[in-house]
Amino acid sequence: MVYVQDIDGKPMMPTTRHGKVRQLLKDKKAVVINTCPFTIKLMYKTSDYKQEIVLGVDAGTKHVGLSATTKSKELYSSEVILRSDIVDLLSTRRELRRTRRNRLRYRKPRFGNRIKSKRTGWVAPSVRHRIDAHIRVIDNVCSILPISGIIVEVAQFDTQKIKNPNISGNEYQEGNQLGFWNVREYVLTRDGHKCQMCGKDFNLEIHHKTYRVNGKSIVGHELEHLDCLVTLCGDCHSKVHKYHIKL
Repeated sequence: MVYVQDIDGKPMMPTTRHGKVRQLLKDKKAVVINTCPFTIKLMYKTSDYKQEIVLGVDAGTKHVGLSATTKSKELYSSEVILRSDIVDLLSTRRELRRTRRNRLRYRKPRFGNRIKSKRTGWVAPSVRHRIDAHIRVIDNVCSILPISGIIVEVAQFDTQKIKNPNISGNEYQEGNQLGFWNVREYVLTRDGHKCQMCGKDFNLEIHHKTYRVNGKSIVGHELEHLDCLVTLCGDCHSKVHKYHIKL
């Protein structure tokens, strides 16, 4: 796919006619302005025929997914990995600055020069990076394709609604774990405080039947996958892992 801009730098419909593109470059009727993605700029006037192109954006904290499509074809797709080291870098800089200043004369602490007190609408640098990154990648796509609409997916899935479509109101606070201290206590009570292999009622542990569901880890989200947990005694738990027994 070769992306095209007109003589004024406005995006046009892309093309897959690579032979035509090579001929335009050879005749000096177009110039390359970007190699990734490969984009050319026409050096002569042409018609501005355009189709309706919708850009879909899957916003996230670690990844940003983009896909630009017409009614019948996908013209662009990419995944952007956002930086995750900003917090650590700022912490390191703060520690070095404190160490450096501690070697100087005593300085009375000043609290009127904090960035939060000087600026309204201040956000953390890591959050600012995510916002700017989303805007930047969308602008990059809009510079090579005549985007007519943008759809951003920002809503979270209602996992309770998936399990029970008729749930509402206080029922959200009255889930499977209602009345139990934690997930472990719920699983033990559900299984009758007995090992599900040998029937022992002491030295009980919680075993994960699987750690991944639909390609995603359930660690930290066990409440949403209670059917993946089972009660075993210590001996049976060791046997299951040693001999790879499926439950």
